[in-house]
Amino acid sequence: MTVAVKNFSSIMNQMRDAYTGEQTNEFSLAAFIGLQAPSLSDAPDELQKLTQEYQENVSSFYVQEELDLKENVKQLENDKNQTAFFENMRKKKEEALKKSEDMINKYYDSLIDFGEEHPAAQTLILTIADKVGAFIQDIMDKVLNVFVTVVETVKNAISAAINFISSTFNSIVNTTKNFFSSLF
Repeated sequence: MTVAVKNFSSIMNQMRDAYTGEQTNEFSLAAFIGLQAPSLSDAPDELQKLTQEYQENVSSFYVQEELDLKENVKQLENDKNQTAFFENMRKKKEEALKKSEDMINKYYDSLIDFGEEHPAAQTLILTIADKVGAFIQDIMDKVLNVFVTVVETVKNAISAAINFISSTFNSIVNTTKNFFSSLF
C-alpha cells in the first residue's frame, strides 16, 4: 500500500520554484522521496485528465506565441519602427514568461489539491510534476530563446545593411576617384 508523502505540498512548491522563471534551479526528486519512481501508467484517470488539460493549455499558448511573434515581425516590416519592435519584443517575452508561470502554477496547484485528496497517489504526482516541470522549463527556455534570437537577427540584419551601404558607397567613391584621376 502506498502512503502519503511527508511534506507533500512543500515538495511540490519547491519543485514549482525550480521550474519557473528563467533560471534553471536544480531539483532532485529522489532527494525528497528516496524511492524509485512509480509507473506513470498507474496514474488515476483524474490525474491524467489534469495533465491532459495542462498539455492542451500549453499547446494553445505556444500557438498563440508563434502568431504574436509573427505579427510583431510583420508590424516591423510594415511600420519600420525598430524602437517599437524591440520594446514590443521585450514586453512579449515578459508576458510569455508570466503566462507560462501562471499555467504551471495553476497545474501545480491542481496537483497539490489532488494529492491532498488522494494521499496514496502523492509519490506518483511528484513524479509526474517533476517530469512535466523539467520538460516545460526546457521548452520555455527554447521559447524565450526565440525572442532573443529574433531581436539579435533583426539587429544583425540592420547592422549588415549599414555595413553593406558603407562598403558599397566607399567602393563607389574610390572607384570614382580612381576613374577621374586616371583621365589626366
